Amino acid sequence: MAASSTTYYICSCFLVVAIMAGVLRRGEALSLNLNLSLDLCRSADYPALCRSVVKGRHNPSTAMESAIQQLMIETKQAMNVARRRKSSAMDVCIEVYDDAYANLETCLSSLKSQDKGTLNINLSAALTDYVTCDDAVAEVGLTSPVTRSNDLLRRMTSNCLYLSSLIRLH
Repeated sequence: MAASSTTYYICSCFLVVAIMAGVLRRGEALSLNLNLSLDLCRSADYPALCRSVVKGRHNPSTAMESAIQQLMIETKQAMNVARRRKSSAMDVCIEVYDDAYANLETCLSSLKSQDKGTLNINLSAALTDYVTCDDAVAEVGLTSPVTRSNDLLRRMTSNCLYLSSLIRLH
């Protein structure tokens, strides 16, 4: 009899977990979204970097806003480094950093207006801008003062795109 009640208990637990998983996946009941440990960054491409930018925020929208603002700061810093080096490649980098910054400003507006499509388009455009800077540097064969910055900017933007996937906008 003990083996039968243990089997019944295990099957009941399994059924409850399966039902809850289905409910959470569809996002119906349980609006708590039990976020298992509340770590928004656990599945990001660069989790440690994501956590350092998100700083313990549990709401995807506020985490995204913080991440975009930090990305804007890093973009301005990279632009300042590029301005100190005079070359045609750095001129391209300055131009694309300026474009990336404008795209990130649009991202903040899109986040506030809950326009996820425009948010993602402008994040992708910023990512392309950082790659364009690296391409310009590679074309002329320079040792770039912004290579590390661009790597960080690309990683941060990738994490922003991940955070965007967690946001439920209209």
